[in-house]
Amino acid sequence: MNPKHQMLRSSIVVAFFNLLGGLSGILVETSIAAHLGLSKSSDTFYVAYTIPYIITNLLAATGLYSLVPFFASLESGGDEREVWRGFSYVINILFVGLGAIAVVGAVASPWIIHGIAPGFLRSQLDDATQMSRWLFLIIIPAGIAEVLRSFLLSRHYFALSTATGFIRNLATILFILLGFHRFGPYSMVLGYMAGHLLQLLVLGVYVQLSFPAHYSLTLTGSGESFRNLRGAGTAQVAGALGWQGVVVVERIIASFLPAGTLTALNYGFKILGTLAELLGGSVGTASLPGLSRAVATKNHEEQRRTFRDTLELSLLLLSPVAVFCLLLDHSIIHFVFQRGKFTSGATDLMAMIFFYYSLALLPFAFLRLLNFCLFARREPGVYFRLSMVQYGLILVFDLLYVGVLRMGAKGIPLGFLTGSLLACAWAIRRNLGGLNATLDRVLGRFAGKNITAVLLAALSVFALRAWMTPPVTTSQDFVYLCVICGVGGSVYLAAMAILRALPVTQLAMLWPRGNGS
Repeated sequence: MNPKHQMLRSSIVVAFFNLLGGLSGILVETSIAAHLGLSKSSDTFYVAYTIPYIITNLLAATGLYSLVPFFASLESGGDEREVWRGFSYVINILFVGLGAIAVVGAVASPWIIHGIAPGFLRSQLDDATQMSRWLFLIIIPAGIAEVLRSFLLSRHYFALSTATGFIRNLATILFILLGFHRFGPYSMVLGYMAGHLLQLLVLGVYVQLSFPAHYSLTLTGSGESFRNLRGAGTAQVAGALGWQGVVVVERIIASFLPAGTLTALNYGFKILGTLAELLGGSVGTASLPGLSRAVATKNHEEQRRTFRDTLELSLLLLSPVAVFCLLLDHSIIHFVFQRGKFTSGATDLMAMIFFYYSLALLPFAFLRLLNFCLFARREPGVYFRLSMVQYGLILVFDLLYVGVLRMGAKGIPLGFLTGSLLACAWAIRRNLGGLNATLDRVLGRFAGKNITAVLLAALSVFALRAWMTPPVTTSQDFVYLCVICGVGGSVYLAAMAILRALPVTQLAMLWPRGNGS
């Protein structure tokens, strides 16, 4: 099969299960929002979850950026015993390290919470501290699950490795819906714990039945692959600390804004991250094993071509969605969130924040895809410098927009947008990841055609918005969004096909018999 077709097929598999995971992840947030709304209680929970959430996100990124290239490199050596030694080494190191972090985090929770939310009342600080102590425990099963997931991804087992996010979220939702009347906000804590434990169980059983795994109590490893893993891991931890600094500063700022703003900002960024992961990260995940092997075999032309294909496919998926988010922001938030204690006023605030975060969808996804490339190329130091530039710029503009210009809640997503755009410009200027070779005329022509198709899709959305009656109920919202997004998406795809940027005649080749992706 053509490598680009193989990547697209794998991307579709990953995107499908990421879609389930993303939608169920949003349902987790809507379940919380329905019970707590935008309130002091919701702010309290999300402050308590700040550090554990950052760590679990770090673990997910580490699995993709560090462990998939590590396992792929070991497999390319042809020694299966070395693969399982590396597998055991990573599990053992993570178990010991994450256990220590969980204990320290639980003990230090009072100081952590006070540092994140100095504007909170004493009762909020006490409640957040108790929740945080329990939430720190989830990082242990989350870390081990990421090792298993990354191992499966390195072997091109894309389906289950991406489907477990849906399983985890489903367990969380059930605990919240069934347990809130008894446990209150602690049902969310229990739900997250149950979800991560179930994810670990499913992955562990699947790996054992499929291979089976040869686990050993090893804490040592040597060779180039292990050295690269340690370098990548160090860069990941340093980058995570940098992003944690950004999140903490933004939470500090938001704790002084009106009640519910912190929660709304949290929801807005989670939706942005979900879309970037679903539509951009899916392609990056599918391309990473092949990109890593091209680096291991020093096939520079294959590296360049694979990363260019990754950018093209991601742009194809992200562009129309960015149009829908920007032009249908209020309807989307009304449909997804407005129920229970989530009022129309909360919808207005959330829609405004969602709009400004949506402006950053494309630059944010570009930086995420570039990170895939940098770790496949074994350049963790470059990743760290890029991360520090991006995070530093975001903080500067957060403080400028909110602290100096008094722009309120929208200042934080605008700071994220400005910092991400400038970081993209810096990466291109510095030729990080060999971008000069990747951003060639072929990609430029594709981008030009994509812009034309996006403008036509935007015009069709504008026309339909003016023609259709604005929705009032949730069911009307659903029909309204389906019609407008369906027409807009069709216009976009038709324009891309007419411009010969979408290979419609080759799509039938994506599903030949005998392929096990």
